[in-house]
Amino acid sequence: MTGLSASEREQWRASVAATVARCAAAGSWDALFDLGVADIGLEDLGVAIEECGAVPFATPLLGHMFGVRALRRAPAHRHRVALVLPEGFALEGGTADTFVTATGAAIPASGVTRRPLSTLDPTRVLWRVEWPEPVPELPERLRSELAALVAADSIGGARAVLRGAVEYARQRLQFGRPIGSFQAVKHRLADISSQLDGAVAAVGYALRRLDEDAEDASLAASVAKLAATDAYLAAAEGAIQTYGGIGFTWEHPAHIYLKRAHTNSQLGGNTERHLELVADRAGLGD
Repeated sequence: MTGLSASEREQWRASVAATVARCAAAGSWDALFDLGVADIGLEDLGVAIEECGAVPFATPLLGHMFGVRALRRAPAHRHRVALVLPEGFALEGGTADTFVTATGAAIPASGVTRRPLSTLDPTRVLWRVEWPEPVPELPERLRSELAALVAADSIGGARAVLRGAVEYARQRLQFGRPIGSFQAVKHRLADISSQLDGAVAAVGYALRRLDEDAEDASLAASVAKLAATDAYLAAAEGAIQTYGGIGFTWEHPAHIYLKRAHTNSQLGGNTERHLELVADRAGLGD
């Protein structure tokens, strides 16, 4: 499935969203992989990643697709693959039955030692993997793809947390009025919405350029990663401010989105790295 039209892509989004909801309720994600997510282009895959990022649960698709993109093939319906990053970490290493590196070298999970690491986001655990030899660096193309997928995940999370905050601001009454009618609240949410719109455009452009293998694809991916993770942080922080006291409780999912926003800012290359890449490609380096 490649090159979906706009209407087909919205149908695809609805199908993925419904599947994610069912999988989250059942605690099993096999149906998500049965959708053929490894057989589609990055722009359409980005839609699926967005919908997974929108839910405050541990969804394995992002980490699995890291491995699939490294392999350059489509094993999603057969087994779970995790990419071992140069630092020796793997996302979704706990559910993987195969580990791969950027060169495509693969080892069954039974052949490596792995252990979970304590991470800020409890729904996105990194695993330390003891690889038998030095783990190679990521090539530019793969690094850009991973950055763009993390950016898509950030868009999904930002949309979800902002939508929840807006709905709360419409319903929560203070002094006999919805708090969304107060200037400080509505301006904050409007500013976040505008920032998110720009990030959505940047991510969509990056995924298309990567699908086309365009000359500016890597630059577009770095810009998208910066824009999306900044928007995610702004949305998560703004939502907690909108919710007030309830937003600081462990029972409310707002803190999960905030933690994931911080995690995404580091995953797939941190802010400093992508700023350096953008400056270098724009001819602004030393």
